[in-house]
Parts: sequence; C-alpha cells; structure tokens
Amino acid sequence: MPFRILKSDDYERYLSLINEFRPTTFTNDQFIETLKTIEKSSVIWVYEEGEQLLATGTIIYETKFIFNTCIYAHIEDVCVRASHRRQGLGKKLVSHLIDQARYCHKITLDCADENIKFYESCGLERRGNQMCQLLKNL
Repeated sequence: MPFRILKSDDYERYLSLINEFRPTTFTNDQFIETLKTIEKSSVIWVYEEGEQLLATGTIIYETKFIFNTCIYAHIEDVCVRASHRRQGLGKKLVSHLIDQARYCHKITLDCADENIKFYESCGLERRGNQMCQLLKNL
C-alpha cells in the first residue's frame, strides 16, 4: 500500500481531496504554515495512486500524565475520495493508522452515527459518549 506522510508540496491534491469531505479553503502559504504546526503533535497520512491522492487520515498524539505518562492517539479526518469508496480503501487506511499508533495506550476516534458500523468493522468499539461545545460557526 502506498501510504505516505503528507508533504508540503501536496497542497493542490490535498485540498481537492479534503474538499470531498468538508468544503474548506486555504492558500498554499497557509497550508505550509499549518502543516508545520500540525507536525509538532500529529501525522497526516495519505494514500497516493499515480498523481492523485485518494485517501487521508490524521493521527494526533497526546502525551498524558495519567497511566504513567502514556500516549493517547486520536484518529481524525479520515477521508476517501468519493470515486474510490466502498472498495476497501477506507478499511486499509484505518488499519494503517491503527498500526502506526500501536505503541500508544489508547486510540480514540469520533465519528457521526452513520459511520459507526464502518469503524466497528475496522476493529474499533463504541465506548462512552462525546461531549462538545461549538465555539465558532465555520
């Protein structure tokens, strides 16, 4: 599987991919600066085929004092290009992300109710509830 870490020259291809997930805009300069910030605590993985990015997912690492200074991993922003959904790529991506975080104490992932069955089929289990307060309407 050609999974690799997102690079600063992926701007146009990455923007195109994530706009299938959630409409967003940012300049190339914003992309480069934001990626530098993200890389301090996270890794954005992409699946590349030819010249096109087909899928992406992020792992955010959080170091905790609890459990003897353990590390938690949060899987975020899993996205597969619409033309390549329901072909097993999403499961391979989630499996890759879990493998990358195997050394962590716990892996968490928040998802919409309609995606619960998909993530359960990837080996994740429903546990607890998420609480949230939106502070900005984007």
